[in-house]
Amino acid sequence: MKNLLKNINLLYVEDDKEIAEEMICILKMEIGIDHIFHATNGQEGLKLFRENDIGLIVADIMTPVMNGLEMSKKIKEIDPSVSIIIVSAFSEVSYLQKAIEVGVDNYILKPINIKSFLNIVEKSALNLQQKRQIKEYALLSEMLMNTTSNLIFAISDNRVIFKNRSLSNKLDIDEKSNDNFSLCDYILNIDGSRKFKKEKEMLSYFLDKKSEQVIYMRKDIKNPRSALDIYDVNVMYIETSDKYLVVFTDITRIYNEKERYKLESFTDRLTNVKNKHYFKHIFHKMIDNAKFDNRYKLSLIMLDIDHFKKINDTYGHQTGDKVLKSMAQLVRKMLREDDIFVRWGGEEFTILCNFDINAAIGLAERLREHIQLHKFETIDRLTCSFGVATFCKNDDKSTLFDRADKALYRAKNSGRNRVEYIECASEKKDD
Repeated sequence: MKNLLKNINLLYVEDDKEIAEEMICILKMEIGIDHIFHATNGQEGLKLFRENDIGLIVADIMTPVMNGLEMSKKIKEIDPSVSIIIVSAFSEVSYLQKAIEVGVDNYILKPINIKSFLNIVEKSALNLQQKRQIKEYALLSEMLMNTTSNLIFAISDNRVIFKNRSLSNKLDIDEKSNDNFSLCDYILNIDGSRKFKKEKEMLSYFLDKKSEQVIYMRKDIKNPRSALDIYDVNVMYIETSDKYLVVFTDITRIYNEKERYKLESFTDRLTNVKNKHYFKHIFHKMIDNAKFDNRYKLSLIMLDIDHFKKINDTYGHQTGDKVLKSMAQLVRKMLREDDIFVRWGGEEFTILCNFDINAAIGLAERLREHIQLHKFETIDRLTCSFGVATFCKNDDKSTLFDRADKALYRAKNSGRNRVEYIECASEKKDD
């Protein structure tokens, strides 16, 4: 216990020097407070308080020049957190009332019961230590929040009551002022539109664990055309004060790296179009859309370069690779941005498009004719065979893919350089 109180500075205000020396000695011996200042009156005590870091005061109520209550009042005006114990021979309610009005923490009557006195001083000293620790923790927390690059703010009663330095600097606003401030003005959707209207809506979104905990903010807040930074969101509820602490962590670099790796994993390195992995990733989503929305059209076109093995055997694999790249570029230019063009493997490609069967067959015919008329480097001309199938009511990814594959097989077995399609089972019955 004594070790905890060693760093406390105590001011003892007593005009009787003998009593003061005796009590100071007892405090040092029994409680372990080493740093004790002595003043013989309130004015001297006030001066010592201003010159030293004093946290605990024991003062006689009746001292010359300035009494203990007047001194206490002035000290409390300077620092309300200081603990003050008044010692008095007066038991009248009026004196106690004045002490309460001043903000005195304890009131001890003379003659002093040493045991009770020591108990009160010890409790006051420990309380002071706790206050200091809380203050230190608060300062440490503030320092940590202001030195981190994370954007941190606190919400209470659906309004922002605190924002750290990083957030203030990001938004170019005063760190201490929260008047007329709405964070919703700065939080955006991926398309740059405003995401929330009010803080209440924003907090509800952050607390909804089902939603994607990601938000967007301009890299340069003042520039409406500036690129968007991406932030991960974490929310902590502070139960003791009924507040929410929200932390935005900039994940722009990580997100971009992740997207880059994903793009690389979904891209065919030779032709720079999507690969089989991407096809499998997107195909089941498009099938689901077609199943749940009758208005959603989906067709699959498969194409294969005719006699490609002969090209490799005659001109070599390097020429074959050039042909594949040229052919992929040729087809890509004829497709819409929403069409999914994939190199399935070798000389075989697939196209996923939101067309009905007639439109899909029309697209396949235009591609076939365009490829046939195109002059390729080294080999001059080549042709492709096409198989087409469109989504039917009872289809899944396997049945749709199987029909397109069979249609391609039929095109190749029927002389190549042609478009074939296999209709739905329901269409066959209708025929």
